[in-house]
Amino acid sequence: MATPGVTGVSHLNEDTQKVYDHYSNFYDKQADKRTKEREQSAADITQSFYELVTDFYEFGYGEAFHFAPIYDNMTMLENIAEYERGIAKTLQAKPGMTILDIGCGVGGPARTFSKFSGATVIGLNISDYQVKRARVLTAAAHLQDTVSFMKGDFGNMEQIDDNSIDGMYALESTCHAMDILKVYKEVYRVLKPGALFVESAWALTEKFQPGNPEHEQIKHEIILGNGLPDLRSKRFITDKLKEAGLEILEEKDCLSEGDLPWDVYLVGKGCSMQSFRVSRLGRTLTHYSLSALETVRLVPTGTTKVHSVLLTAADALTAARKTEIFIPFFRIVIRKPFE
Repeated sequence: MATPGVTGVSHLNEDTQKVYDHYSNFYDKQADKRTKEREQSAADITQSFYELVTDFYEFGYGEAFHFAPIYDNMTMLENIAEYERGIAKTLQAKPGMTILDIGCGVGGPARTFSKFSGATVIGLNISDYQVKRARVLTAAAHLQDTVSFMKGDFGNMEQIDDNSIDGMYALESTCHAMDILKVYKEVYRVLKPGALFVESAWALTEKFQPGNPEHEQIKHEIILGNGLPDLRSKRFITDKLKEAGLEILEEKDCLSEGDLPWDVYLVGKGCSMQSFRVSRLGRTLTHYSLSALETVRLVPTGTTKVHSVLLTAADALTAARKTEIFIPFFRIVIRKPFE
């Protein structure tokens, strides 16, 4: 099935405004005082967020919703796929292995992973709509024999048996978790002894200064624009991994990898339609197009507000890169200890 076009945000309907209002209520003027409430409602927020933005993500980014180190001799999609293949290599994935992708989006990385490694990949996702899209896209790619999806919460993976998974990865997904320690304890439970988990995490760097007005504003806009309960520091993430009983084999922020800044496509790079769509100019043209379409009722009321959330996210991420207070791919290689 083709990626939805800007005028084909057909998943959005007459409930769009209501879903948007429900979502935005968690990020009102008292948002800095509502972190605990967002954490307690993380699953609700995540489902609402992806109900609203998934079609826009596919339109702009294709089938993989994550960042990657950018090399100038490759396209945006090639850079993303190369990063995914690197994780498959780290996990030493091969035919006969079962790999779990927690927070799998619409399954783009799972499909790349399986095609490259030959492993069986299971995607876990709390969003009904994204699971549906993942299955449709996987069938279109004729990969349903090796790639499958289930709805579930990575903080309570009750569908998955203890000590049953040969390897696992998370691509910028655990930032949505209500309680990241619960997620890592579940990772420990389902992995086989000695198996690896690769986390590519959103994290605040050591340069983030709590109380600094500029830093706090950028952080707030990233949280608002991406459906997050909060943003966590690199140290917080690694401490929780250790508390869950997992061993950290390697950690790096990946900023030294690639030729260009990680947000370069948000600013504008390349001549392809895919690159143009996610550039600042492309986003602006999309926004005005949606506003006109909403005026003549060709897209549902609230569609433009949804797109405004994504504009906020893109601008905040670029500001975060410039101030170096945030990294979208804090890469950690983790092992469940041998028993």
